[in-house]
Amino acid sequence: MTNIFFLVPLFASLANVSCFIENITRDHRFHRLLSVFYFAIGIQNAATAALCLAPNETTGIAIWIFQCHSFFLLAPVLVALCSFCTGRKLLNQATIGIAIYALAIDLLCSSIPKTFVYGFSPLSFGMAPLLTVFGGFLGGSVHFFAISVSLYFVLFPLEWITFLNRKKFIISLCVWWFGLFSNFLPMYGFNFPPLHPVVDATLSVLLSIYLNRYNTARPSIYSLIASILISLAVGLLIGIIVLGILPTFPFKEFATSVITTVTSLLFFAYLLKTSLKENKPNLSFSLSLETFSLSKQELRICELVAEGHSRSFIRLILNVSDGTLRNHLKSIYSKVLPESNSTSKDQLQRLTVFLSKQKLLEGKSDK
Repeated sequence: MTNIFFLVPLFASLANVSCFIENITRDHRFHRLLSVFYFAIGIQNAATAALCLAPNETTGIAIWIFQCHSFFLLAPVLVALCSFCTGRKLLNQATIGIAIYALAIDLLCSSIPKTFVYGFSPLSFGMAPLLTVFGGFLGGSVHFFAISVSLYFVLFPLEWITFLNRKKFIISLCVWWFGLFSNFLPMYGFNFPPLHPVVDATLSVLLSIYLNRYNTARPSIYSLIASILISLAVGLLIGIIVLGILPTFPFKEFATSVITTVTSLLFFAYLLKTSLKENKPNLSFSLSLETFSLSKQELRICELVAEGHSRSFIRLILNVSDGTLRNHLKSIYSKVLPESNSTSKDQLQRLTVFLSKQKLLEGKSDK
Protein backbone atom coordinates (compact mmCIF):
# COMPACT_ATOMS: atom_id res chain seq x y z
CA MET A 1 0.00 0.00 0.00
CA THR A 2 2.94 2.35 0.62
CA ASN A 3 3.70 2.30 -3.11
CA ILE A 4 0.55 4.34 -3.70
CA PHE A 5 1.48 7.02 -1.17
CA PHE A 6 1.82 9.52 -4.05
CA LEU A 7 -2.01 9.56 -4.13
CA VAL A 8 -2.04 11.27 -0.71
CA PRO A 9 -0.29 14.50 -1.84
CA LEU A 10 -2.08 14.26 -5.20
CA PHE A 11 -5.54 14.24 -3.58
CA ALA A 12 -4.36 16.97 -1.18
CA SER A 13 -3.20 19.08 -4.13
CA LEU A 14 -6.54 18.71 -5.92
CA ALA A 15 -8.35 19.67 -2.70
CA ASN A 16 -6.25 22.86 -2.56
CA VAL A 17 -7.04 23.56 -6.20
CA SER A 18 -10.76 23.27 -5.39
CA CYS A 19 -10.36 25.74 -2.52
CA PHE A 20 -8.44 28.05 -4.85
CA ILE A 21 -11.15 27.96 -7.56
CA GLU A 22 -13.88 28.62 -4.98
CA ASN A 23 -11.98 31.57 -3.53
CA ILE A 24 -10.49 33.19 -6.67
CA THR A 25 -13.59 35.24 -7.58
CA ARG A 26 -13.58 37.04 -4.21
CA ASP A 27 -11.87 40.39 -4.27
CA HIS A 28 -11.28 41.21 -0.62
CA ARG A 29 -7.54 41.55 0.11
CA PHE A 30 -7.76 38.74 2.66
CA HIS A 31 -9.30 36.43 0.06
CA ARG A 32 -6.64 37.40 -2.47
CA LEU A 33 -3.99 36.38 0.02
CA LEU A 34 -5.85 33.13 0.65
CA SER A 35 -5.91 32.45 -3.09
CA VAL A 36 -2.11 32.74 -3.16
CA PHE A 37 -1.95 30.51 -0.07
CA TYR A 38 -4.17 27.80 -1.62
CA PHE A 39 -2.27 27.99 -4.92
CA ALA A 40 1.17 27.73 -3.29
CA ILE A 41 0.14 24.76 -1.13
CA GLY A 42 -1.47 23.09 -4.14
CA ILE A 43 1.80 23.39 -6.09
CA GLN A 44 3.75 22.18 -3.06
CA ASN A 45 1.62 19.06 -2.70
CA ALA A 46 1.59 18.32 -6.44
CA ALA A 47 5.41 18.53 -6.47
CA THR A 48 5.54 16.14 -3.50
CA ALA A 49 3.45 13.62 -5.45
CA ALA A 50 5.72 13.99 -8.49
CA LEU A 51 8.82 13.69 -6.30
CA CYS A 52 7.61 10.36 -4.90
CA LEU A 53 7.47 9.02 -8.47
CA ALA A 54 10.75 10.56 -9.67
CA PRO A 55 12.55 7.89 -11.78
CA ASN A 56 16.07 9.26 -11.29
CA GLU A 57 18.13 11.89 -9.53
CA THR A 58 18.12 14.36 -12.44
CA THR A 59 14.33 14.42 -12.56
CA GLY A 60 14.19 14.56 -8.77
CA ILE A 61 16.41 17.64 -8.64
CA ALA A 62 14.25 19.43 -11.23
CA ILE A 63 11.06 18.66 -9.28
CA TRP A 64 12.67 19.61 -5.97
CA ILE A 65 13.76 23.01 -7.33
CA PHE A 66 10.21 23.60 -8.58
CA GLN A 67 8.85 22.61 -5.16
CA CYS A 68 11.19 25.06 -3.43
CA HIS A 69 9.50 28.01 -5.18
CA SER A 70 6.16 27.28 -3.47
CA PHE A 71 7.86 26.27 -0.21
CA PHE A 72 9.54 29.66 0.17
CA LEU A 73 6.53 31.61 -1.17
CA LEU A 74 4.44 30.35 1.75
CA ALA A 75 6.60 32.13 4.35
CA PRO A 76 5.81 35.77 3.42
CA VAL A 77 2.20 34.88 2.54
CA LEU A 78 1.55 33.48 6.01
CA VAL A 79 3.26 36.42 7.70
CA ALA A 80 1.01 38.71 5.64
CA LEU A 81 -2.09 36.73 6.70
CA CYS A 82 -1.07 37.05 10.34
CA SER A 83 -0.44 40.76 9.78
CA PHE A 84 -3.97 41.24 8.46
CA CYS A 85 -5.57 39.26 11.30
CA THR A 86 -3.76 41.36 13.91
CA GLY A 87 -4.65 44.78 12.51
CA ARG A 88 -1.33 45.43 10.76
CA LYS A 89 -0.59 46.43 7.19
CA LEU A 90 -0.06 43.54 4.80
CA LEU A 91 3.18 45.02 3.48
CA ASN A 92 5.01 45.83 6.68
CA GLN A 93 8.74 45.59 7.41
CA ALA A 94 8.45 41.99 8.63
CA THR A 95 6.53 40.80 5.56
CA ILE A 96 8.94 42.50 3.17
CA GLY A 97 11.99 41.27 5.11
CA ILE A 98 10.79 37.64 5.10
CA ALA A 99 9.92 37.90 1.39
CA ILE A 100 13.40 39.19 0.49
CA TYR A 101 15.11 36.52 2.61
CA ALA A 102 12.91 33.75 1.15
CA LEU A 103 13.64 34.96 -2.40
CA ALA A 104 17.38 34.97 -1.72
CA ILE A 105 17.35 31.38 -0.39
CA ASP A 106 15.11 30.29 -3.27
CA LEU A 107 17.62 31.71 -5.78
CA LEU A 108 20.41 29.83 -4.03
CA CYS A 109 18.42 26.58 -4.24
CA SER A 110 17.86 27.11 -7.95
CA SER A 111 21.46 28.17 -8.66
CA ILE A 112 23.44 25.67 -6.57
CA PRO A 113 21.02 22.81 -5.71
CA LYS A 114 23.85 20.39 -4.94
CA THR A 115 24.77 22.59 -1.98
CA PHE A 116 21.34 21.86 -0.51
CA VAL A 117 20.67 18.31 -1.76
CA TYR A 118 23.46 15.76 -2.04
CA GLY A 119 21.36 12.88 -3.36
CA PHE A 120 18.07 10.97 -3.33
CA SER A 121 16.96 7.96 -1.32
CA PRO A 122 14.32 5.43 -2.45
CA LEU A 123 12.18 5.06 0.68
CA SER A 124 9.10 2.85 1.05
CA PHE A 125 6.71 5.62 -0.02
CA GLY A 126 8.85 6.96 -2.89
CA MET A 127 11.92 9.03 -3.67
CA ALA A 128 13.05 11.57 -1.09
CA PRO A 129 15.76 14.25 -1.46
CA LEU A 130 18.55 14.10 1.08
CA LEU A 131 19.46 17.50 2.53
CA THR A 132 22.90 18.65 3.54
CA VAL A 133 23.27 20.16 7.00
CA PHE A 134 23.84 23.56 5.38
CA GLY A 135 20.80 23.17 3.11
CA GLY A 136 18.53 22.09 5.93
CA PHE A 137 19.66 24.98 8.11
CA LEU A 138 19.08 27.62 5.41
CA GLY A 139 15.81 26.14 4.15
CA GLY A 140 14.39 25.71 7.64
CA SER A 141 15.54 29.16 8.77
CA VAL A 142 13.12 30.86 6.33
CA HIS A 143 10.09 29.31 7.98
CA PHE A 144 11.62 29.50 11.44
CA PHE A 145 11.83 33.28 11.11
CA ALA A 146 8.36 33.36 9.54
CA ILE A 147 6.73 31.42 12.37
CA SER A 148 8.57 33.51 14.99
CA VAL A 149 7.27 36.75 13.47
CA SER A 150 3.77 35.31 12.96
CA LEU A 151 3.51 34.08 16.54
CA TYR A 152 4.69 37.47 17.80
CA PHE A 153 1.96 39.14 15.70
CA VAL A 154 -0.85 36.89 16.96
CA LEU A 155 0.31 36.97 20.59
CA PHE A 156 0.64 40.77 20.58
CA PRO A 157 -1.99 42.00 18.10
CA LEU A 158 -2.63 45.67 17.48
CA GLU A 159 -6.28 44.83 16.88
CA TRP A 160 -7.58 41.29 16.43
CA ILE A 161 -10.01 40.74 13.55
CA THR A 162 -13.05 39.41 15.41
CA PHE A 163 -14.17 37.33 12.42
CA LEU A 164 -11.40 34.81 13.20
CA ASN A 165 -11.19 33.01 16.52
CA ARG A 166 -7.78 33.87 17.98
CA LYS A 167 -7.24 30.59 19.85
CA LYS A 168 -8.18 28.44 16.86
CA PHE A 169 -6.00 30.54 14.59
CA ILE A 170 -2.93 30.08 16.81
CA ILE A 171 -3.51 26.33 17.12
CA SER A 172 -3.94 26.00 13.33
CA LEU A 173 -0.77 28.01 12.79
CA CYS A 174 1.25 25.73 15.06
CA VAL A 175 -0.23 22.54 13.56
CA TRP A 176 0.51 23.78 10.04
CA TRP A 177 4.15 24.45 10.83
CA PHE A 178 4.46 21.12 12.64
CA GLY A 179 3.29 19.40 9.45
CA LEU A 180 5.66 21.52 7.38
CA PHE A 181 8.73 20.77 9.48
CA SER A 182 7.85 17.04 9.64
CA ASN A 183 8.73 17.05 5.95
CA PHE A 184 12.39 17.28 6.98
CA LEU A 185 12.31 13.74 8.49
CA PRO A 186 12.44 11.83 5.17
CA MET A 187 14.93 14.42 3.87
CA TYR A 188 17.36 13.19 6.52
CA GLY A 189 16.84 9.52 5.67
CA PHE A 190 13.99 8.60 8.04
CA ASN A 191 11.55 6.19 6.40
CA PHE A 192 8.55 8.28 7.48
CA PRO A 193 6.07 9.70 4.95
CA PRO A 194 5.78 13.51 4.87
CA LEU A 195 2.73 14.72 6.80
CA HIS A 196 2.58 18.21 5.32
CA PRO A 197 0.31 17.36 2.32
CA VAL A 198 -2.50 16.12 4.57
CA VAL A 199 -1.95 18.84 7.20
CA ASP A 200 -1.84 21.56 4.52
CA ALA A 201 -4.94 20.45 2.68
CA THR A 202 -6.95 19.57 5.80
CA LEU A 203 -6.36 22.99 7.33
CA SER A 204 -7.16 24.62 3.97
CA VAL A 205 -10.50 22.81 3.67
CA LEU A 206 -11.40 23.45 7.32
CA LEU A 207 -10.45 27.11 6.90
CA SER A 208 -12.64 27.37 3.80
CA ILE A 209 -15.59 25.84 5.72
CA TYR A 210 -14.93 28.08 8.72
CA LEU A 211 -14.79 31.23 6.60
CA ASN A 212 -18.16 30.35 5.06
CA ARG A 213 -19.87 29.84 8.42
CA TYR A 214 -21.87 33.09 8.14
CA ASN A 215 -22.89 32.46 4.55
CA THR A 216 -26.47 31.24 4.34
CA ALA A 217 -25.94 29.73 0.88
CA ARG A 218 -25.31 26.01 0.51
CA PRO A 219 -21.71 24.80 0.06
CA SER A 220 -20.45 25.07 -3.52
CA ILE A 221 -19.53 22.09 -5.67
CA TYR A 222 -15.86 23.02 -5.23
CA SER A 223 -16.21 22.84 -1.44
CA LEU A 224 -17.81 19.41 -1.77
CA ILE A 225 -15.04 18.18 -4.08
CA ALA A 226 -12.37 19.51 -1.71
CA SER A 227 -14.02 17.69 1.22
CA ILE A 228 -14.13 14.40 -0.70
CA LEU A 229 -10.51 14.65 -1.84
CA ILE A 230 -9.05 15.55 1.54
CA SER A 231 -11.09 12.77 3.17
CA LEU A 232 -9.53 10.28 0.74
CA ALA A 233 -6.06 11.69 1.48
CA VAL A 234 -6.58 11.43 5.25
CA GLY A 235 -7.91 7.88 4.96
CA LEU A 236 -4.99 6.79 2.78
CA LEU A 237 -2.39 8.31 5.11
CA ILE A 238 -3.92 6.65 8.18
CA GLY A 239 -4.07 3.34 6.31
CA ILE A 240 -0.41 3.58 5.28
CA ILE A 241 0.69 4.40 8.84
CA VAL A 242 -1.43 1.56 10.28
CA LEU A 243 -0.04 -0.88 7.70
CA GLY A 244 3.46 0.01 8.81
CA ILE A 245 2.85 -0.57 12.52
CA LEU A 246 0.52 -3.60 12.47
CA PRO A 247 2.16 -6.95 13.19
CA THR A 248 2.23 -9.52 10.41
CA PHE A 249 -0.94 -11.59 10.26
CA PRO A 250 -3.08 -13.03 7.43
CA PHE A 251 -5.70 -10.26 7.34
CA LYS A 252 -3.33 -7.30 7.68
CA GLU A 253 -4.14 -5.83 4.25
CA PHE A 254 -7.89 -6.34 4.72
CA ALA A 255 -7.85 -4.64 8.14
CA THR A 256 -5.87 -1.74 6.70
CA SER A 257 -8.37 -1.32 3.84
CA VAL A 258 -11.27 -1.26 6.30
CA ILE A 259 -9.52 1.33 8.48
CA THR A 260 -8.75 3.47 5.41
CA THR A 261 -12.35 3.36 4.18
CA VAL A 262 -13.93 4.00 7.58
CA THR A 263 -11.54 6.89 8.31
CA SER A 264 -12.31 8.53 4.95
CA LEU A 265 -16.07 8.19 5.40
CA LEU A 266 -16.04 9.47 8.99
CA PHE A 267 -13.89 12.48 8.11
CA PHE A 268 -16.07 13.30 5.10
CA ALA A 269 -19.20 13.01 7.26
CA TYR A 270 -17.65 15.44 9.76
CA LEU A 271 -16.79 17.96 7.01
CA LEU A 272 -20.23 17.64 5.45
CA LYS A 273 -21.99 18.10 8.79
CA THR A 274 -19.85 21.17 9.52
CA SER A 275 -20.57 22.63 6.06
CA LEU A 276 -24.35 22.08 6.31
CA LYS A 277 -24.62 23.36 9.88
CA GLU A 278 -27.70 25.54 10.23
CA ASN A 279 -26.70 29.16 10.66
CA LYS A 280 -29.72 31.41 10.85
CA PRO A 281 -29.39 35.20 10.97
CA ASN A 282 -29.83 36.58 14.49
CA LEU A 283 -32.46 39.29 14.02
CA SER A 284 -35.01 39.79 16.79
CA PHE A 285 -36.39 43.19 15.85
CA SER A 286 -39.90 44.24 16.85
CA LEU A 287 -40.76 44.65 13.17
CA SER A 288 -40.03 41.33 11.48
CA LEU A 289 -37.88 41.88 8.40
CA GLU A 290 -39.38 38.78 6.82
CA THR A 291 -42.36 41.00 5.93
CA PHE A 292 -40.09 42.62 3.33
CA SER A 293 -39.54 39.25 1.59
CA LEU A 294 -35.79 39.32 2.19
CA SER A 295 -33.70 36.26 1.43
CA LYS A 296 -31.59 34.57 4.11
CA GLN A 297 -28.46 36.19 2.74
CA GLU A 298 -30.13 39.60 2.72
CA LEU A 299 -31.26 39.08 6.31
CA ARG A 300 -27.69 38.19 7.21
CA ILE A 301 -26.47 41.43 5.62
CA CYS A 302 -29.07 43.42 7.56
CA GLU A 303 -27.88 41.75 10.76
CA LEU A 304 -24.28 42.75 10.06
CA VAL A 305 -25.24 46.30 9.05
CA ALA A 306 -27.24 46.62 12.28
CA GLU A 307 -24.13 45.57 14.24
CA GLY A 308 -22.27 48.49 12.68
CA HIS A 309 -19.93 46.55 10.36
CA SER A 310 -18.48 48.19 7.26
CA ARG A 311 -19.03 46.93 3.72
CA SER A 312 -15.46 45.67 3.61
CA PHE A 313 -15.95 43.66 6.79
CA ILE A 314 -19.29 42.28 5.55
CA ARG A 315 -17.57 41.11 2.36
CA LEU A 316 -14.98 39.35 4.50
CA ILE A 317 -17.55 37.69 6.75
CA LEU A 318 -19.83 36.54 3.93
CA ASN A 319 -16.97 35.49 1.65
CA VAL A 320 -18.45 37.43 -1.28
CA SER A 321 -17.07 39.81 -3.88
CA ASP A 322 -17.80 43.53 -3.87
CA GLY A 323 -20.12 43.15 -6.86
CA THR A 324 -22.14 40.40 -5.17
CA LEU A 325 -22.55 42.46 -2.00
CA ARG A 326 -23.53 45.50 -4.06
CA ASN A 327 -26.28 43.50 -5.78
CA HIS A 328 -27.58 42.21 -2.44
CA LEU A 329 -27.66 45.75 -1.02
CA LYS A 330 -29.54 47.04 -4.08
CA SER A 331 -32.13 44.33 -3.54
CA ILE A 332 -32.44 45.23 0.16
CA TYR A 333 -32.80 48.94 -0.66
CA SER A 334 -35.57 48.25 -3.17
CA LYS A 335 -37.50 46.15 -0.63
CA VAL A 336 -36.89 48.07 2.59
CA LEU A 337 -36.40 51.61 1.21
CA PRO A 338 -38.49 51.58 -1.96
CA GLU A 339 -39.07 55.34 -1.93
CA SER A 340 -35.35 56.16 -1.85
CA ASN A 341 -33.67 57.61 -4.96
CA SER A 342 -30.47 58.69 -3.23
CA THR A 343 -26.93 57.38 -3.77
CA SER A 344 -25.87 53.95 -2.52
CA LYS A 345 -23.86 55.56 0.29
CA ASP A 346 -26.90 57.51 1.46
CA GLN A 347 -29.06 54.42 1.12
CA LEU A 348 -26.66 52.44 3.30
CA GLN A 349 -26.83 55.17 5.92
CA ARG A 350 -30.64 55.17 5.75
CA LEU A 351 -30.70 51.40 6.09
CA THR A 352 -28.37 51.63 9.10
CA VAL A 353 -30.65 54.22 10.73
CA PHE A 354 -33.74 52.12 9.97
CA LEU A 355 -32.23 48.98 11.51
CA SER A 356 -30.96 50.96 14.52
CA LYS A 357 -34.49 52.19 15.17
CA GLN A 358 -35.73 48.61 15.03
CA LYS A 359 -33.17 47.58 17.63
CA LEU A 360 -34.15 50.57 19.79
CA LEU A 361 -37.84 49.65 19.58
CA GLU A 362 -36.99 46.07 20.48
CA GLY A 363 -35.04 47.30 23.52
CA LYS A 364 -37.97 49.44 24.72
CA SER A 365 -40.45 46.61 24.25
CA ASP A 366 -38.33 44.33 26.43
CA LYS A 367 -38.50 46.73 29.38
